[in-house]
This record gives sequence, structure tokens and C-alpha cells, in this order.
Amino acid sequence: MGNFFVPSNGPTSWRELLSDPDKQWKSGYSAYELANCWEEAIGLPSCVEKVFKQSQLSIFKNLEVLYGFPEYKVPMRGGSSSSQNDLYLLAKANNELLTIMVEGKVSETFGKTVQSWLGDNPSEGKRNRLEFLLNLLGLDESSIQNKRYQLLHRTASALLEASKVNANNTLMLVHSFTEMGKRFDDYAEFVNLFHLTPLKDGIVGPIQLNGVNLYFGWVTGNTSEKTKEYFYSMFKTEKARVLAKEIDNYLYNKSSYKDQVEDYHHRYKNGVRTDCIGYVSKKGSYKFATLTSARKVCFVLHLGKRIHTETAKNMQKEIDELLGHVYEKSDQIRLTPGEVYIRLEWVDNLVQITRFIDQAYELRLQK
Repeated sequence: MGNFFVPSNGPTSWRELLSDPDKQWKSGYSAYELANCWEEAIGLPSCVEKVFKQSQLSIFKNLEVLYGFPEYKVPMRGGSSSSQNDLYLLAKANNELLTIMVEGKVSETFGKTVQSWLGDNPSEGKRNRLEFLLNLLGLDESSIQNKRYQLLHRTASALLEASKVNANNTLMLVHSFTEMGKRFDDYAEFVNLFHLTPLKDGIVGPIQLNGVNLYFGWVTGNTSEKTKEYFYSMFKTEKARVLAKEIDNYLYNKSSYKDQVEDYHHRYKNGVRTDCIGYVSKKGSYKFATLTSARKVCFVLHLGKRIHTETAKNMQKEIDELLGHVYEKSDQIRLTPGEVYIRLEWVDNLVQITRFIDQAYELRLQK
């Protein structure tokens, strides 16, 4: 495959680029948080822009992002695997090009230490890869044995892309989504190798390697708070996005039980904000419907698995026949008993599904 890139249609476009989307694409995970934070920003995320402007480094004062490439792979000598960077930015400042490799982190580690990655009997490919990285970064093997291997090849990626586009400056940036700054110690130990003193919410450098000014940065940004408009925008077609808004309007303003519906959208579970627009009955505090970014973005009806598992199966079959699509064929994840799933892209208009929504409300009240 060549180096061809297509415009993003929102955060879900990033999901498809992950090596294991089902595992990595979850609220509270770095890939998810990074995608939402950067997609929602106009230009740079405010937390990043603030750190750049406070750095007192002229190259970061009036920086303009030209292009961004999620899950960007940089080939390297030794072995067949590339360094897959969370986000590569090609930027311009002071009429100069600048490359930025962004590594997102919530609670994840920076992977194995170099010593662990090498193992007791390293392959020739690993030996060649490490020699390449050490030469590029001007480091010696004895100093990096207990350092995180991921930080080596992420920094190398930034330098290699700078050389490719003849940029004089590059930045390896960690975007952390936890106030505690988990993994900062590993980052700090690595940056110390270059005789720099790293800062939380700061940029340090440069050091010059192969004619390129290399900077290191750490930014703290809270996990994104998503509006209803954000969830509407996740649907893949304009028709589906409009329908999602119509569902919300129907439940709060037109349904026969409109005064009994309340919002589940701002609730938290284990400290993590719910990743959906959920609708709850005030009578029983049970969620009976959800517009969710999970399951490739869909509308879910919750009938209750304790007493309505079979009813849900029958309703799913009826809806599938009505819409002319079998939902289960579009979703490889095991379906949850008592739930019914609707792809809004398959629905012609709200009238088609209102009776199912009304049924879900009534059934969810039963105990």
C-alpha cells in the first residue's frame, strides 16, 4: 500500500486504523481520548496551545498545523515492523517546517524496556534495529538498557520525518490524559539521556541531531467531555445524524412519556464519563435507549435481560426484516441479551422505529 491518506470523517476514522480496535477504542484509553481531543479542537487543543505559547521558544509561538496523520507508520531499518505513531503532525512556524510525533497516554505504559525487548538471545533484526536507533539518537547501548524502547523509536520517527521533508525542527510530544502524570518518570529518565531536564506541561530542548533541532514535550489534557452534538456527528451519514437528533427531540418533546424521560448523558461510572447519550425513565431509573459510539455507532433499545431476553430477540428480528438488513451481520461482538440494535443509516424515517422505542420504554418499567 502506498502513502495515500484520506480526510477524516471524525474520531471513528481513527478507530479503523488501530491494530486492535475492539480492545483499544474505549473511553479512558489513549487512542480514544487522543482522537476525540484533537478532532474536537480548532487547530491545536487548548492544553497543547497553552504549553506551546508558555514555552518561550519562538518556534512554538505561532505554530500552524498543516496536516495530521493518525496511526502513522514510520519504517525503520532492522526487522519488518514500523513505528506506529499515535499522531504525526506536519506544522509550520516562522516560515519553517516542523514535524511533531504525538504519543497519547492515559494509564498505559511506554512498553517494554530495551533490555526486555531484546531478550536473552536477540535476533539479528533486533540488533540491527537497535544499532540504527542508537546511531540516529547519538546514544550508547549501556545507557538505554532500562529505558523504554517505545520512546526510542517514537523519537526516531520524529527525526526521520523531519529529514524526509527537510524540516529543521522536530518535537516528540507526550499527550497525557491523567492529572497524576502516570509514566512521567519513564519519560523523564529517557529525556535525561540528552542532558535535558524534562518538565510536566513544558517543552525542553533543543539538542541537535543530524542537523535537526530536537525538542521534547509533555502536555496534560483532561479526557474530553462530549456534547450531544459530538455523538450525533459520530453517525456515518447525514441522514443518520439528522435522525439521531430527531430521536432525542421525540423522546423529550413529542413522546407520550416525554415528562418521564431524563438524561443519562452526564453520568459517570468508576470515574469515567458515560460514552453515550442515554435515556432513562424517571419512574424506575432504568436506561431504555442509547445513542452510542460503541458497536460502530448505533441506536440501542434496552428491554432488560432478566425478563425480556426472548422479546428482544423477536423485536430484533422484526426490525431487521423491516429495514432489510440483519444487524448481527454488521457486528462481530457478541450481542447483549435483552438489547435491540438499530443502525440509523438503514432507517428511512423516524416513524419506522417510534413504536419500538415506545415499547422499550414500557417494557423497561416491568420488573
